Amino acid sequence: MKKTHIKIVMSALLVSVLALEGCGTGYKGFKVGKDAELKPATLADNAPKIDDEDNPLAPGKKIIDINFDDGGTAGFGTFKEGGELYLANKDGMLDVKVSNVGYLDYSNQAFWDGFNLVEGCEYTYSFDIKSEIERKVEYRLQINGGDYHKYQGEYIKVGTEVTNFSVDFVMKDKSDASPRLVFNMGFMDDMDKANKPGEHHIYIDNICLKVKDATNAKAAAVEALPSYLNVAVNQAGYRLNDEKTVFVKTGNNKEDFFVCDATTGKIVWQGKLSETADDPASGSKVARGDFSGVNKPGEYYIYTAAGASYTFRIGDDVYSKLYKDVVLMLYRHRCGVATDKELAGEDFVHDVCHAGDAVIFGTNTKKDVSGGWHDAGDYGRYVVSGAKTVADLFAAYEDYGVKSDDMGLPDSGNGTPDLLDEARFELDWMLKMQDESTGGVYHKVTGMTFPEMAVAPEKETAQMVIAPVSTAATGDFAAVMARAAIIFKDFDAAFASKAYEAAVKAWKYIADNNDTTGFTNPEGMTTGEYPDTNTLDERFWAATELYLAANAEAGGAKKSDAETYASFIRNNLSDANLKLGLGWTDMAMYAVYDLAKADCEFSSQAKASLLSEADKLIAASANDRYYQSLGMNYYWGSNMGIASNGELLYMAARVAGKEKTDTYKKAASKQLDYLLGANAMGFCFVTGFGTFSPKDVHHRPSITAEKAMPGMLVGGANNGLEDDYAKKMLKNAAPSMCYVDNNASYSTNEVTVYWNSPLIYILAAEGS
Repeated sequence: MKKTHIKIVMSALLVSVLALEGCGTGYKGFKVGKDAELKPATLADNAPKIDDEDNPLAPGKKIIDINFDDGGTAGFGTFKEGGELYLANKDGMLDVKVSNVGYLDYSNQAFWDGFNLVEGCEYTYSFDIKSEIERKVEYRLQINGGDYHKYQGEYIKVGTEVTNFSVDFVMKDKSDASPRLVFNMGFMDDMDKANKPGEHHIYIDNICLKVKDATNAKAAAVEALPSYLNVAVNQAGYRLNDEKTVFVKTGNNKEDFFVCDATTGKIVWQGKLSETADDPASGSKVARGDFSGVNKPGEYYIYTAAGASYTFRIGDDVYSKLYKDVVLMLYRHRCGVATDKELAGEDFVHDVCHAGDAVIFGTNTKKDVSGGWHDAGDYGRYVVSGAKTVADLFAAYEDYGVKSDDMGLPDSGNGTPDLLDEARFELDWMLKMQDESTGGVYHKVTGMTFPEMAVAPEKETAQMVIAPVSTAATGDFAAVMARAAIIFKDFDAAFASKAYEAAVKAWKYIADNNDTTGFTNPEGMTTGEYPDTNTLDERFWAATELYLAANAEAGGAKKSDAETYASFIRNNLSDANLKLGLGWTDMAMYAVYDLAKADCEFSSQAKASLLSEADKLIAASANDRYYQSLGMNYYWGSNMGIASNGELLYMAARVAGKEKTDTYKKAASKQLDYLLGANAMGFCFVTGFGTFSPKDVHHRPSITAEKAMPGMLVGGANNGLEDDYAKKMLKNAAPSMCYVDNNASYSTNEVTVYWNSPLIYILAAEGS
């Protein structure tokens, strides 16, 4: 029996050129001897001379050549949007069993990745297909992200006899290194909704994509990656008295480096790099250089034998605009209201959205849950992620006195700091998410499925559905509402009282609920799940904040109420199952930190726990050339982890003795440096800032506007490779290099409000 016959032909040169396309390599010239130059690279300029046998664009060259002779399914995957299909092999053909056609043409989709399409090239695409019933099937060669538009595709009639389908087409779009081959087998316009087809099988074989004519084929001219990506700095800049470090990929020890004035080109500082050392996470040798002695305001770049850095600024106001845009990201994600053009920006202003009543899942009951923030690249609203975001805003306000009331928000000038106004917008929505009869809190409100990618918020008109109550959401809700009672008592006593009452009601729902099952999406709902099987940390956080609110007599609480919650804290503060973290999953560090700051019976133990975690981060970062603690595990949302590590280290600095305060602060500042460009990729991970930053994010408003909304922290390196584009482009990349600036890569290039919020905290700590 033959092995499955699959051929993918892709030149390494073409992959590299395509991989660079859209990566946003900005360039600001510098003078060292002579002008550095970026020359556009094209296939014609750079392609080696190769025989037709090895030429990926030779006439007749098969780019895809798939049959199913070995009994397998050749790596095909499935996507279901309300339908049901299963893949198997029958008699050397792909056997697609359609059990339910659903209600959309793409309710059932079989797909295949792993090829490329080159602009201007003419191809022939062909396959064999038959069906047990007469019906339509849609074939597509499409973009794998964004608006998912087709490069070539049509609906074809399929019957019980094998049909050989063949079509010639020219790739008219820009070259795509990771398109998707698709067969849609859902509900078609030749079907009756009241009498849909029953279970049936569709058979596909001999799928072939080959070059017909490459005379006009071309890859887009792109800037070659400049050598100065070897030299990484904080592209947003440094304050005058910051500890300033440059990171250089080099195999040479103790090279000279030069800090140059970007205006004059003159050298203003000369120093020695450290000895080079292996950085396993990036797979490189890296040296460091200290230039803390450069403390005069101005614009600079750093020059080394390995290349030069991007231009950066030194000055005490370097984070002012950054901070404002990172906060305004939350405003731009407000739901249920029309945003202001001046604040949101002409490209990101939107009308009232998602304002209609939502239906509670499994019932006919409708409820007003308008408001809150759009969580991420989709338009869902989630209690657990919103609670983390609010907690970070509260901590920034409390720890660093962020009292500005003039950021230009609609609420500005009302006597309440804008940071609290923004938190209040989310809290008002969260109050609507509480079930009045039980006190439990609904997990989220979304559509049943994600909306299409290129859609503005007010254009998503699907029925919003309220997911069931969860212990995690209820615990998080109780915690932030109890904290709100403390914080808002001097600004709005009535709201503080309302928040405290809601927190107590929520606590009664979860007090005796261990809930190790956690939330899972109900049947048919495919939006973000935010599952969590350990809810001890959420309940501990709730008990802690209610305890502290009672001691503060906030929102109508009485000190005598404190003992109710103190007993829960005593029983669980030392529990090994208490997950100490600052993420939406593991939340207990918020509780531990607030206890460490308080004058109470738990302060000493809580402080010790906090400092122990901070010391672990310090120890781990000592083994990383970029001062990070993730080791070889760069997970989904690693940039949130790095920002939250910075937050934890700043928290530790606030409760530590003087002898360790500076250690924690310097380590925390290095997390910010990383996020803003001092990393293995030399990438500033906040949109709109630095020279080399994300341009093509997985974010519907940005895709609709065809530009990135400013001030968003993207997910960052993720060596889990959890989307198809990342799997294709990053399969050989080292862990901290597993990032790609493409909207198809949702596992590396999406955004969320709760990734921005720890960045808000550390920017507040930096004195923004």
